[in-house]
Amino acid sequence: MKTAKDFVDGCSAIVFDLDGTLMHTEPDIRRAANQALIDCGFQTLAPEQVIPNLYGPLPDILASVMALVQAPAVAAEEIQQAYLTHYARQAHDHSFLYPNALALLEQLLSQGHHLAVCTNKIEKSAKQALERHGLSSYFTVVTGGDTTAHPKPHPLPLLTTIDALQAKASNCLLIGDTHVDALCASNCGIPFVFHCSGYGDDSVRQYPVAASFANYAEICR
Repeated sequence: MKTAKDFVDGCSAIVFDLDGTLMHTEPDIRRAANQALIDCGFQTLAPEQVIPNLYGPLPDILASVMALVQAPAVAAEEIQQAYLTHYARQAHDHSFLYPNALALLEQLLSQGHHLAVCTNKIEKSAKQALERHGLSSYFTVVTGGDTTAHPKPHPLPLLTTIDALQAKASNCLLIGDTHVDALCASNCGIPFVFHCSGYGDDSVRQYPVAASFANYAEICR
C-alpha cells in the first residue's frame, strides 16, 4: 500500500490546506471570536466548548460560534467585522506550525515541487498567517475562501489553485485535515492525503483517502 510519502514524492505540485493542516490556528480564532462577542455584548465561549466548524468559511465558523452562545442571527455582520479587527491585530501570535511541517516544505522546494495553499480562510488572513510564521516564500499561490465564487468543497478553489500553479491535475495532490478537503479533492479527481492530527474526524473516511499521516516527519524521512 502506498504511503503519504509515496504520493507526495510522486506529484510535482502539492497543495496544502492551512488551518489544521499546516498550522494550529484555533487559539487565535477562539481569542478573536471571544473578543468580538464581548464587543457586541454577548457571552464568550467557555474553555470546554469546541468550535465545531473550523474547516468552513468565516461566516460559517462564526455562525457556529453564535449558535453556541445563543447570539441572534441579526448580529452576524457586526460580530464578523469585530472578529476581523481582532484577528488581524493578533497577527497569529498564538498559532503555530505543526511539527516538522517546515522541514517538509524545505525538502519539497529543494526537490523541485511546486507548492500552494488552498484554504477556506479569508485570503488576506491566510497570507498574514503565512507571513507571520515565515512561510510566504514557500508558496507560489495562496487561494482563500473568498478568492473564488465558492469555498471548498466546491472544486473551483482547488482547480483555480492548480491552474495558477500552471500544473496538471494529474500531477497534483491535496493535503488536508477534514472531510471538506477530502470531498474537494474528490470533486477535482486528485488524490487526498489526510493529516489526521488536525481538526477532522471520522467523516473524512466517507470520501476517498489516498493515504494518511499524523506527523510530517513521516513524509520527510
